[in-house]
Amino acid sequence: KIITHYSKVLEGEYVKKNKKGFFITDLFKSIINFDYYKEVINKKLSDNIGYFLKLMLLYSIILTICTIFNINQNIKQLSNFINTEITNLTYSNGTLSINNDESKTLLNKYIIIDTNNEDNTNLENKAQVVIGKKYCSIKFDDYIFRIRYNDYFYEDINKEDIIKSLSNLGIKFYMMMSLIILVWCFVVITISTFLDILVITVIGFVMSKIINRALNFTNMFNIAIHAITLSILLSAIYYVINVATGFYIKYFSIMYTSIAIIYMMTSILLITSDNNEENNVQ
Repeated sequence: KIITHYSKVLEGEYVKKNKKGFFITDLFKSIINFDYYKEVINKKLSDNIGYFLKLMLLYSIILTICTIFNINQNIKQLSNFINTEITNLTYSNGTLSINNDESKTLLNKYIIIDTNNEDNTNLENKAQVVIGKKYCSIKFDDYIFRIRYNDYFYEDINKEDIIKSLSNLGIKFYMMMSLIILVWCFVVITISTFLDILVITVIGFVMSKIINRALNFTNMFNIAIHAITLSILLSAIYYVINVATGFYIKYFSIMYTSIAIIYMMTSILLITSDNNEENNVQ
């Protein structure tokens, strides 16, 4: 009897653990199995939020890997750019001199180098980056950020020093950058995706009041968390392809939201249909 009792207890614990499932299993079920959404609405909110955070972590890791790869490629291009386009470079006491202070436009007017003048404000709307004598200007949309060299560089620098520094960036640098980017991506993407889920939840809730009044806001929120899975996965794949090839889809954000809403509506209709069949049988 004692053995039978404990075997039942262990079996019960085993079933409970299996009910929670693995993240990767839940991920694939959320994409290919609409019947799974019948289970989703009855799951604890904490379990679904846990799934959401794991999904965001996976997405952030993929974005971090792609970003680090992109940074590495850009550093190589920058090193090559300095080698080929800059004949001489010297920096001392907050003053930069490049190519004997000649004005030069590079990379299809993306960069302008002019270290002859103290003030280059007249050039700041003509390129994304303007490298001047005392500071460089970087343009983001309608904002221009000016970075003064003497705020960051305290020693004399020449062309060879820069190339050597770029070529000596090691594992510690990339590990530090990876950690910073991962944390930043996770925070930003989690917040932005959570807002997307709220929008999808509201849309689903309004439609559920028309189709199936038995479903509440929490049910819709649980469905929305899983309904956005395919959109997140496609977004990650798109980002990888974009980094690798430069391929760009203009209206990808519209497709991203539409797929999640389709999953939401299909789940509501399927759950409603099953409820109606059960009521008819009874």
